[in-house]
Amino acid sequence: MTGFVVFFGRGGDSKVERQLDEVRIAIGGVVIERACEAGFDPVVAVTRDEQAAARFGVAGATVDRAEGVPFHYGTELARVVGARKLDRVCAIGAGAGALLGEDQLRAIRTELESAQALVLSNNYYSADLVAFTPTSALGAIALPPADNPLPRLLHQQAGLPSRQLERSSATLLDVDTPADATVLRRHPACPPELAALGVWERELGSRIDALMRVVTTPERELVVAGRVGAPVWTYLESQTACRVRMLAEERGMQAAGRDTMGSARTALGFLYERTGPKEFFAELGQLGDGLLFDTRVLFAHLGWRPTAAERFASDLFHAEDLGPGPLRDFTAAAREAGYPLLLGGHTLVSGVLWTMVEAAWAGHPEPQS
Repeated sequence: MTGFVVFFGRGGDSKVERQLDEVRIAIGGVVIERACEAGFDPVVAVTRDEQAAARFGVAGATVDRAEGVPFHYGTELARVVGARKLDRVCAIGAGAGALLGEDQLRAIRTELESAQALVLSNNYYSADLVAFTPTSALGAIALPPADNPLPRLLHQQAGLPSRQLERSSATLLDVDTPADATVLRRHPACPPELAALGVWERELGSRIDALMRVVTTPERELVVAGRVGAPVWTYLESQTACRVRMLAEERGMQAAGRDTMGSARTALGFLYERTGPKEFFAELGQLGDGLLFDTRVLFAHLGWRPTAAERFASDLFHAEDLGPGPLRDFTAAAREAGYPLLLGGHTLVSGVLWTMVEAAWAGHPEPQS
């Protein structure tokens, strides 16, 4: 049997986190419907949340509420696979796959069913979608607490041949932050129920539209800073009309624990320490006409440990929602920078960037007269 498993757990209690959960539940429902149409059987949703359970059940999933506390991804995946005697499985977190079509999901199922041993993933080192066979390979690995290292473990410890799915907005986009959700609304393949949510347009909409115009305008320059991989850089070089300036640093930071150990370092961090927030953004503004900034690398370098609610408030330029201190000063300076920029996490400089470029060339926003 080839199963499909969606995992959903609530974030925090702040308004932004609750809104993100609404988006992730909507995405999970869309993905479940398409997985059912693609022929996966059974389709299982693992969640203890009643709102998510209701939406996922309507979409066609069997809801599994038996997850342990605290949640451990590898243990729960092994439990679901064992209880349902699955030979092959595709697992995804709610929030990922909003742009995955039925045909793409069917192709994943078909490839699994034609292979004796295989692991497919959207990212070998940090996965949001993992599909593999045989599921007995879970018994040969150290079960991970999160999904990110699963394809690497199945390949290195269980010996499964590994292949990454073709990189695209469909495979890379995972909605983790407000910017992720707001860019998704602009993609022509965004499901209508997601586009209708309309979250964070007031804070981010005009910034995103301005950056999309940079992407499609020759002689302008886009600055991308953070954990950027070579495939994204290659894509930008071939698919944008503008010039691209890339500052790629600290890839694999979280997987290696460099953020929690305090050993993460970035050139922009050294610059920030020398200039302070206002001059920092002024100097970055001399490098290009717009900026996509994976701020988590800078935060790790500086030893800042903001909560999720504080990170999201910064992403939304809500300096007034932050207590007095360096993160508030940083956020206020970013808001007043005088050029279009977005703040976020790793997805901002991978799936979101890919999605934004595709949406820009699809005609959103309309060119300025």
